[in-house]
Amino acid sequence: MAEPPDFAAGRELVSRAYEHAERAHCGPDSTDDTTIEHPVAVARLLDEAGFGDEVVATALLHDVVEGSTQGIDRIRDGFGDEVAGYVEALTEDDTIVDYTARKAEHRKRVLEAGAVPASIYAADKLARVRAYTESGEDPGEERLDHYWDTLQLFTARRPELPFLSEIAVELPALERALDEAAEV
Repeated sequence: MAEPPDFAAGRELVSRAYEHAERAHCGPDSTDDTTIEHPVAVARLLDEAGFGDEVVATALLHDVVEGSTQGIDRIRDGFGDEVAGYVEALTEDDTIVDYTARKAEHRKRVLEAGAVPASIYAADKLARVRAYTESGEDPGEERLDHYWDTLQLFTARRPELPFLSEIAVELPALERALDEAAEV
């Protein structure tokens, strides 16, 4: 098992969430090519923004249902109704096959679930943009469109959310870097 992130030290719920997420993403339950690095990056953003243990724990667990064989009941049993409710709101409806339709439904559902899931979702997008910027990898037009749609909708409906101003700066910077790399 990888070493827990520094922000988990002395925080029982956050430490348990990290261990659970790490096993889900890196162990036999994993159904995807997932890693623990992304949930840790999202949780770190939320921790640095001053969110409490339930929110930081949710950030660590937010991709477990999508990236492993574990269902929401396992999250509920281990972490309670509040965390499970947030994770449930942050889990895409995999019965919607079309990418654009699935993402649109998910954005709206997250916004309807309240400020906490919306903040985690915004942190998720910021972490993704930063990861693509750092790696130089092109996320593709469809994903970039999704990030822009998220920024536009969330800014219109919940402009008070954290991370939106950073996305508004870093997403165009990512696109410029990708354009410059394509010209070389």
